Amino acid sequence: MNSATKRILIWGGRAQSRLLHQMIEEADVGVIAVVFDPSLQVPTYDSAAEILFLATDLAAHMADFDSFAVAVGAEYGFARWRIAQELQSYGLAPLSLRHARAFCEPSAKIGAGLVMMPSSVVHKFSRLGEQCILNTGAVLDHECVLGNGVHLMGGCAVAGQVNIGDFATIGTNATVLPGLRIGVGAYVGAGAVVTRDIPDYAVAVGNPARVIRTQTLRLDEDSLTELKQAMAG
Repeated sequence: MNSATKRILIWGGRAQSRLLHQMIEEADVGVIAVVFDPSLQVPTYDSAAEILFLATDLAAHMADFDSFAVAVGAEYGFARWRIAQELQSYGLAPLSLRHARAFCEPSAKIGAGLVMMPSSVVHKFSRLGEQCILNTGAVLDHECVLGNGVHLMGGCAVAGQVNIGDFATIGTNATVLPGLRIGVGAYVGAGAVVTRDIPDYAVAVGNPARVIRTQTLRLDEDSLTELKQAMAG
């Protein structure tokens, strides 16, 4: 499909959406038709796209799109992945967005919906799942494995042969030493230095990082349920 005819939905209307909006325009990968965010009542930035807030309105436009980007950042990797799965079930294709000053080794295997911000790096033979984000200056070294919905925040450094489970978040300027495992849904705090494995759903902070509590994955299912009902009805 010609980029001029590709029509794109952005799910999410806050800061991440503004960034992806501009990256899409800079890459000239298509036309942003709609920005949708059920958590808002008014737009947070200017866009030529139509801004929608109700799932019923989105359902009415669904046939107009062929591609999408999910603009849900921070520690909401599960929500980002789950929204993407729902949109794919309606025949939409996920966009992967790589800033011109990001670097990804050709030997790396990249899942759908990857977002790479400026100066982020994916090194040789790493494997990334779907809907991952590498924020500004994040470095993923050689032979790492990332699950779905992982977020590497700005300036973090993940050393070689690290395995990061689905929906985990590595905080700003955190460091993960070689060969470790970060569990599913885990959260490594800003500036932490991880010297041992982090269990599933653990929140770890400090130098060396220590587990201070556990957490659960978060998702507002209401908007997805409303969309499903509207699409069915």
